[in-house]
Amino acid sequence: MAKEKKEHVYTPRDPSVVSFTMSHIRGSDTGIEMKIRKALYEKGYRYRCNSGKVFGHPDIVFPRLKLAIFADSEFWHGYNFEEASKSIHSHLDYWIPKIKRNIERDAAVNAELKREGYTVLRYWGFEIEKDFPRVIKEITDTIDELEGIEKMREGKLVPTTLCYLEKEGKYLMLHRVKEKEDMNQGKWLGVGGHVEKGESVAACLKREVKEETGLTLKKYVYRGYIDFLNDLYPAERMYLYVGKEFEGEMIDCSEGTLAWIDKKDVMDLELWEGDRAFLPLLDKDEEPFHMSLVYHDNKLVKVLGPAYPAKKKKNKKKGKARRNKRK
Repeated sequence: MAKEKKEHVYTPRDPSVVSFTMSHIRGSDTGIEMKIRKALYEKGYRYRCNSGKVFGHPDIVFPRLKLAIFADSEFWHGYNFEEASKSIHSHLDYWIPKIKRNIERDAAVNAELKREGYTVLRYWGFEIEKDFPRVIKEITDTIDELEGIEKMREGKLVPTTLCYLEKEGKYLMLHRVKEKEDMNQGKWLGVGGHVEKGESVAACLKREVKEETGLTLKKYVYRGYIDFLNDLYPAERMYLYVGKEFEGEMIDCSEGTLAWIDKKDVMDLELWEGDRAFLPLLDKDEEPFHMSLVYHDNKLVKVLGPAYPAKKKKNKKKGKARRNKRK
């Protein structure tokens, strides 16, 4: 049985100790950071520290696995701040706003990293000092899990397309019931299939829509890609689209039964569990996302994402050099 995580009880400190502590907090290479680093290094893990290439400069980061780890001191990062702030009696106009900004910044960093596809782990100093074995086990278990997911991605991901034709608040859904050997037997899906050799993703999209529905796709929106990682089947990268405009007459599909389903009722259908994670995103007016759906024995065990590409920073020096060159 997993060890139950105990709630930390805040104990007020002497105001003079608080003031001294606050004024001597280090921004990096703190004792609690070093304790985690040392333990991970001794276990054979290699990582980067305070990486300027990752948003928020995580204390420890595994770039390939997109894992960011933070070791946070209670005072500086505002643990139980409503109660802890009562122990601060000097320079209130400086420390109180500063810590509140730190709390807001930590929340913003977490949100942006998750948006970029990172798994974020944060630990308070008291956890690291008093419950260190649990902290390290959580970190190493997470590393091993992410390594396992990357291993499933090894080799070439099979490219496929998946399209949800849309009209009058409904999606065209395909109930896959006609092929007994179909891995999607009994499930409701959009339409699509494997990208053939020498075929572009866009060409596959149009071909599959035509073959399965009889409709000619005229306008569509790319919503992103989803890595379907199931230990029972080859790993797939599904390119996801919403079909906005199309023409022609619908046909009977050889792979299942086609039906226009109200968007509000789609979640009531028999779906792959992972589909429930991305279907609500189809209507959102945001840039394309990435998502990984991990299955074991056809049961969903992990959803990574949605992740959105990090915004590229403009190279001001390069732009300036180009302008000077034109002159």
